[in-house]
Amino acid sequence: MIWIDAPQVSYGNEIVELAKEFFPTETISAMGNETDPSEEDLILKSTWSAEGSESFSFLTTLRKGPVLLGERKNVEAPDRENGEGETSFLFEKRRRREMKNGLKGSVYDLLSSFTGKHPRWGILTGIRPVKIVHELLDRGCSREDVRHTLQEIYRLHPSRVDLMMKTAEVQRPLIRKGGLRTVSVYIHIPFCSSRCFYCSFPSDLFGRISDKIGDYLDCLHREMSALSDEFQRLGISVDTVYIGGGTPTVLAYADLERLLCMTESCFRSRFPLSEYTVEAGRPDSLDPQKLRLLKNYGVTRISINPQSMNQETLDRVGRNHTTEDVARTFQQARETGFDCINMDVILGLPGETPRHMEHTMEAIAALGPENITVHTLAVKRASALKESFHQYDPSRRGLAEEMSAVCRRWMEHLDMVPYYLYRQKYMLDHLENVGYTVPGKECRYNIDIMEEKRSIWAFGAGASSKLYHPEEDRLERVANVKNLEDYIGRIGEMIERKRKALGTGI
Repeated sequence: MIWIDAPQVSYGNEIVELAKEFFPTETISAMGNETDPSEEDLILKSTWSAEGSESFSFLTTLRKGPVLLGERKNVEAPDRENGEGETSFLFEKRRRREMKNGLKGSVYDLLSSFTGKHPRWGILTGIRPVKIVHELLDRGCSREDVRHTLQEIYRLHPSRVDLMMKTAEVQRPLIRKGGLRTVSVYIHIPFCSSRCFYCSFPSDLFGRISDKIGDYLDCLHREMSALSDEFQRLGISVDTVYIGGGTPTVLAYADLERLLCMTESCFRSRFPLSEYTVEAGRPDSLDPQKLRLLKNYGVTRISINPQSMNQETLDRVGRNHTTEDVARTFQQARETGFDCINMDVILGLPGETPRHMEHTMEAIAALGPENITVHTLAVKRASALKESFHQYDPSRRGLAEEMSAVCRRWMEHLDMVPYYLYRQKYMLDHLENVGYTVPGKECRYNIDIMEEKRSIWAFGAGASSKLYHPEEDRLERVANVKNLEDYIGRIGEMIERKRKALGTGI
């Protein structure tokens, strides 16, 4: 057991997550007032203090009972100058972050020395690391200064610095800082035909709730229509729509047409959309008729996600389709006229090695999608795989990183560039998820959801809207209930939550 003692700060949980990078198989928790460690427990204590009038010292110690195992003290002088165009509010926010970075930096340095490990993501434990690059560039920092900060302050490995810089370079011309006046829309269809063993997302199996589909679409239409009317009344414009899940195309043809018709009447016919995505996902949920339906309703981008192009892997993880289904559905989408198709793959699926990833990438490259999203397996408590897959099996250490290198080499071969990335807990080898694109085919919604510089209104059970307030660089969340029956029974309340947010936010 390892206890984290950070009595002066409110972000002790971030230090817990950082410590897990060094001790992935240990139980690690923040100390509380009632904590009574045993003499066998390790205690990591981190504190800060003023060092004169200009600097702060950050001290981290590691003890086992009374025995001091290690100590690290760093002295740093925070930047006291406002950045270019930086308000006093944002200046104070940045100062607090610099203090946090100093404390986490001393933890990282001590644990690196103690364990011999140097996690590639340094002190970063958050989901959206590229935001840091944009904030530094927005302050007027040069690209050389940004690189220096990422390596020296955040302790990032040069490979992750390169990845972040390349991603930010693609994103910067595309980030829309529209505040509340120009927004994106997300529509959630939380149904799947079956549950993949690795999946932890809350979704209902289609066969169990098929009798509620009509009621769900009724409520979804009420919610979308009410807010679309409010958008028009308040002069708010919508420019991207993303229908995700679940697997939206698991809907029967008539229900899918109804969903698309609702989206047409509420958004596409009222606002000048520049992008319209449907996350079809599983190839067994698509056929030529559904593809033509999507095309006829103006969908500009779809996803057809193999996850792996090795049949034994698909069978092992519960994907009820074949690799031939993937290729056939992709070709049908091309014949229907889709010129922007995404394909997802997952690094580290059970039984796979870099050789399997090589085969997957070769097969996908032969199809020629415009977007490829490379996910790293993250085995969470809610997934069926949790019981049979040991995430930190020593025999698998470094395997996902090798598979990631295979993907990066293929992306260079295909002239694709990273355009968004994010991280999650429990990822193999503490890696990341990266979306790659042919230049000019970036999914702007994906950039918006990751970089959080504009409002996204989300509809459906379990959907969470994020309203961006640029003057404070702050997000306001407006969440719908997750349970399907609760959503149907409380749809009026869901609509009023959104109306209230519009009334107070505009």
